[in-house]
Amino acid sequence: MRRLRCGDQVFEPRVRPTGGGVEVTVGGQTLLLQLEPAGPGVALVREASGTTRRLHLAREGERVHLFWEGVVYTLTEEREGARPLPRPDGDALEAPMPGRVAAVKVSPGQPVGRGDELLVVEAMKMENALRSPRDGRVRAVHAAVGDMVGPGRVLVELEP
Repeated sequence: MRRLRCGDQVFEPRVRPTGGGVEVTVGGQTLLLQLEPAGPGVALVREASGTTRRLHLAREGERVHLFWEGVVYTLTEEREGARPLPRPDGDALEAPMPGRVAAVKVSPGQPVGRGDELLVVEAMKMENALRSPRDGRVRAVHAAVGDMVGPGRVLVELEP
């Protein structure tokens, strides 16, 4: 069985191929999905409801960075007897993929709400808005327009 850690949460996803895609069960919820490659590190995810969403991912050693609907998720596979990798502060927003910072829309001390656009990273000729995962205040901004960034680099720190 595979266990994935995302922040303080641990998941045991079950993935089973189906005739037209995959069946993914996580935390008691089952999703029927079709995955279609859309470029290096990019996939289109089609749900049974017909909704299509874009998923970006980048691998960095043992970590996988997923960029999904404006939020970055860093997943680490847990293995029996393995020591957990050090994790960045849970209040840090990281770059989901290699790219260039196209816009910084916040400054230290600024209040933000869940889903607010904090900055934009341009990767593979696409602009990807990075959004706040929760309400809070910007503690620090560690990127400027034009900076080249890689997966896992902390770009913005939030505080409650």
